[in-house]
Amino acid sequence: MSSDAPWNWPHPGYVLVLDLVAARAGLLPPSCPPAAMEGIDRAMARLGLSNNFDAYRTRLETDPVALDDLLVELTIGETYFFRNPEHFDFVRHEVLPNLRRLRGEGHVVRAWSAGCASGEEPYSLAVLLMEEGYGERMEVRGTDVSRAALARASVASYGDWSLRGTDAGRMRPFLHPEGKRYTLAPEVRDRVHFGYLNLAEDSWPSPAHGIWGLDLIFCRNVLIYFNRGTIEAVARRLHAALAEGGVLITGPSDPPLGEYAPFETLVTDWGIAYHRPTPGDTTRLHSLRRFPAPAPTPLEPLRLEPTPAPRPPAVLPPPPPVPVTPALPAEPEGLEGAKQALARGDWHEAARLAGALVEEPGAAAVAVRALANLDPLAAVRACAEAAARHPLAVELRYLEAMLLLGLGRLQESERAVRQALYLEPSLAVAHLMLGHILRRQKDTEGARRAFRIAESLCATLPPDTPVFLADGERAGRLAQVARDERTRLEAHEETRG
Repeated sequence: MSSDAPWNWPHPGYVLVLDLVAARAGLLPPSCPPAAMEGIDRAMARLGLSNNFDAYRTRLETDPVALDDLLVELTIGETYFFRNPEHFDFVRHEVLPNLRRLRGEGHVVRAWSAGCASGEEPYSLAVLLMEEGYGERMEVRGTDVSRAALARASVASYGDWSLRGTDAGRMRPFLHPEGKRYTLAPEVRDRVHFGYLNLAEDSWPSPAHGIWGLDLIFCRNVLIYFNRGTIEAVARRLHAALAEGGVLITGPSDPPLGEYAPFETLVTDWGIAYHRPTPGDTTRLHSLRRFPAPAPTPLEPLRLEPTPAPRPPAVLPPPPPVPVTPALPAEPEGLEGAKQALARGDWHEAARLAGALVEEPGAAAVAVRALANLDPLAAVRACAEAAARHPLAVELRYLEAMLLLGLGRLQESERAVRQALYLEPSLAVAHLMLGHILRRQKDTEGARRAFRIAESLCATLPPDTPVFLADGERAGRLAQVARDERTRLEAHEETRG
């Protein structure tokens, strides 16, 4: 690793630790060495081995829990409910109808969230299946290398940061407020089974883990951390874990897998998915282009024939000119490149490109959004600095309020969202956020007023109009959310009264 990385590591022990991780878990060299060093330092400190790299490497070689703890530090367990909603739409409109046709109406759908972190993804899958009528006909599993994350997933207690996605409102009927957090209803929680699994190990697929014969696998934003050899092995095991007719969905930044296992590649509007074909099934998932793995070219049979008499050499025409292949367009740089990187989930690249444009408030907002998926605390600091540099940028104040709310820092979040509303009093999403903040601070009347203002602002717009800073959410939908929150608050007050 040290020969490939230009970074000047302050201690060779860091490189030796990362080499061990690469050998044991198949991880790539870190893209951000300072963050990797901080993660190693934290993991060593938890074991009481600060600066003792020799003892720490010995511990990693003999203690799987210590290795798992370090892997968590070197990867990002970032998630929220119904993240990348287009993936769930694909399951609803393409995967499930195809499974009904192949397996019949009584089939029990078996789904797996690989690298599930704190559980939002498998719980989202469970809710989707419940919406589609599979309440008693589902087996959903979530696995991760972090035992701490699995413990949080089993408890199923979440904050507002887990509900920041555009489709996260679908979880609201199943979340019960308890103080500053929400507890997931047993009817969803009990449908998901969690277990430890290191994808880099060859212990799966296996009935013992429940990882076999699967109809649907979500393995998103996990493979990006693995080196090529590990990706090849994991791709083969993912294919083996699928039942015939099953589908694998990876993340937008994950490497392509078609060359490593005999998947059929499905091209969708949002990217690609992978299908394990059913022999003899010639029908196709609706409206999708399919690219099967290429079959090997058959060898011509060997034929023994008399050797012909030599002929005079033929005069060949000159070869045609070699066509000039036009150069591929360069990846866009600047703000547009940062926005494209953010849209495809390449957080590091988005932060790098946008961070170079410190004088543009729009670029600062892109950088903050990217950092929020990498390190929320760093995103808060970056947002505060950018807001000080651009004091009239309402988006930065709103993002700062959102980040602080996700960290549970309610008073600071309230101050930031009120600053956003001072700059833009008609910002509906800010009124909606203020309602959530005030409700958690027991200011019922203030929360009700904020929800009512958000509802009225959205109601003045055509229902299909995108709302400013709402990440694509439409006015009609957002008005309904504000109305539901206000009604729920009023009903709670009536019950108490």
